[in-house]
Amino acid sequence: MVLGMSFLLIPALLAGSENGSALSALGVFLPQTVTLHPSQTIDPPAPWATASGSIHPESDSIQFPLPALAAQDQIGCFALTAVFDDLGDGGPVLEWISREGQLTLLSAGLGENGVALGLNARTVVIPQSLTLDGGVVKVSYPGRFPRMISTTLRPARELGVAVLGADSSPALIQENQQVLSEGEVSGVDEKFIPGDRADGRVIHADLATAPLRIDQSESGGITEFVVPLTSPPQGSMLHAEVGGLDPESWIEVTINGESRGVLALASFELQDPGVVFSPSGHLLVAGWRRASLFLPARLWHEGENSLVLTLHRSAGDAGKAVHVRKVSCDYLFDPTPVASGASPTPSVPASLSPAADTLSTLSTGSQYGNPSPSMFHASKPAALMPAPSAIPVNSATPATSAAPLTQ
Repeated sequence: MVLGMSFLLIPALLAGSENGSALSALGVFLPQTVTLHPSQTIDPPAPWATASGSIHPESDSIQFPLPALAAQDQIGCFALTAVFDDLGDGGPVLEWISREGQLTLLSAGLGENGVALGLNARTVVIPQSLTLDGGVVKVSYPGRFPRMISTTLRPARELGVAVLGADSSPALIQENQQVLSEGEVSGVDEKFIPGDRADGRVIHADLATAPLRIDQSESGGITEFVVPLTSPPQGSMLHAEVGGLDPESWIEVTINGESRGVLALASFELQDPGVVFSPSGHLLVAGWRRASLFLPARLWHEGENSLVLTLHRSAGDAGKAVHVRKVSCDYLFDPTPVASGASPTPSVPASLSPAADTLSTLSTGSQYGNPSPSMFHASKPAALMPAPSAIPVNSATPATSAAPLTQ
């Protein structure tokens, strides 16, 4: 467990709140938004802001002046969210301009490269080291400014967070309690590392790491993955990130011909910057959204298994492209049994063995004023079994027109 530092985004409104101090504190964390579509609007300056954001058509950019972070009592950093129409050409550029006019590139492109995701949103935490003395954050989309939808700047407070596991690196906690990692809010392109990996009794099987389109008309919105297993698991979880899916539409998951249900997408805040409306007033959510579904053990069998994702569009769905990425399945396997006659635990030297009269009681430090140890009894702990190893599973390959994934 590692104690790290993360940032918490604070909601902009407290409906029905009559607490004056709460509302006063809340004003410190009000967001600033500049909207270009469907119409141009600029929020008035928030209590923490020195001025409103501004639109600069001559440079195809939006700019926000930031106050000196060193002078803020409750604000720990600032997070910027850009919403735009992503045609796979890299997306908007994010820069920082210091008070002295020095330019720092924060992101060479907030969007996808080679994948026309459509409606996209990306959040970046602006480094504290840059904002200590204040300056200007600039979002530009040269030559493609009409595809810029909105930009929102939000202050966040700083928290000390305890993190379980060695793989997690949380950096930003959103208002719906979803956690963004350091890589997700850094502004650089995410690194996709394909392949399976073992974690104790769990095998993380990679099905499709890179973005994969699942709404192709020739496939009828059906994408199949063939998953070979050397033995059935005790349970499994399907994970993915979904982009471009209409909130009213859904993705059905079928295992070996049996429908398991709908891939459950993470919730979103209705006031999130990534929530936008179509010209007809239809609510849409920009960017990638995490999704998961529990898959019972009874659905799997030894040998090749079929995992099918089927896209179901609602009546109001505009038919935009739908992609998935980071598709993986976690499998829990039985521990490897200990061979007959094998010693489950090494012998303990006599010098390290506890005295017999101390095995029946649990000390509570009575010499420091705590209750007597005789009030708390504990039995001798049983010997621990060795850590189990998982049964290996091969990489799954999608049975679609996409190129097979390598292990």
